[in-house]
Amino acid sequence: MLSCHHCGAKTPDDLLYCLNCRASLIPSNKYDLNLRDFAYGPDLNAMGTIKVAGFLPFLLKRLAFADFERNLLSQLSEKADRVQYPSDFDEITRQCASVLSLNALPDVYVTDGNQLNAFTFGTEERAYVVCTSALLRIVSRQELEAVLSHEFAHVKSGHMLYHTLAEILANGIGTSASLLGLDLISVPIRLALLSWHRESEVTADRASLLAVNNIKVLRSLLSRLASALDPASSGQTQIDVHKPGALETLGELFRTHPLDSNRFRLANDFWQSQEFKSGRRKIELRQRLLRGLTTVCRFCGQSKAVEELFCPNCGRSQS
Repeated sequence: MLSCHHCGAKTPDDLLYCLNCRASLIPSNKYDLNLRDFAYGPDLNAMGTIKVAGFLPFLLKRLAFADFERNLLSQLSEKADRVQYPSDFDEITRQCASVLSLNALPDVYVTDGNQLNAFTFGTEERAYVVCTSALLRIVSRQELEAVLSHEFAHVKSGHMLYHTLAEILANGIGTSASLLGLDLISVPIRLALLSWHRESEVTADRASLLAVNNIKVLRSLLSRLASALDPASSGQTQIDVHKPGALETLGELFRTHPLDSNRFRLANDFWQSQEFKSGRRKIELRQRLLRGLTTVCRFCGQSKAVEELFCPNCGRSQS
């Protein structure tokens, strides 16, 4: 059993995150993935610009995010099921969070719904992921890992607050946006936020690809999602890497997500890059290290300190 350094609760070694407060039980090390290992350059640059923009503190205050989060959590507690330990879904959740080296395990909920959908809200310190029951019925285990890793990447990247703002601006013609004063935001600022939102999705796709280590899984998942959004589709839409035409490109300007062809093309570029190879190497080395962070030698069964990577009894390496 490992003791949580935040709350002191005891948790089995292999769970990696505290059963009580959900904090990581694994000490930070040089093999942890960091944002620079997978972040899309334009996303990083845009985030820096957004954070120093003078209008955002005002908007974030007006949007009353605390009330939004409280109301959504209230709805989830009534209408959704929280993923609990022990379960296969909880195991996948812990695995994906560990691969991305999250500091805390997000709370994951499953809600009834016929759409294939998942989204994230909250903060990096306390994040929540919601998946629809339809998504769980249709996707494979590896595709589910890709979905969760994508959402967890938004958590690690600190995207949540700004995502909510961009989503509202994408649909900001309605009464709610007017009441919040968002109808006063200029078109260039709206387009800039939506552009950043699309770039943030590229970052999350790259993290997802690192986690599942299979470009075919990401392509299959995107194809499923595209088919679900197209009522005229018969079977599974095939995503390719063609360059979109002028009308498609113009339409993308008002979307929160990239066109599927652009999205897969950028993911495929990352798949073939040295960045991807370096990120996977870190993941593999970290996984070897984690095998040694136990309180019992995996060879002779004698007790040992968690940080001892060589058993004091039999001398064998734990990693």
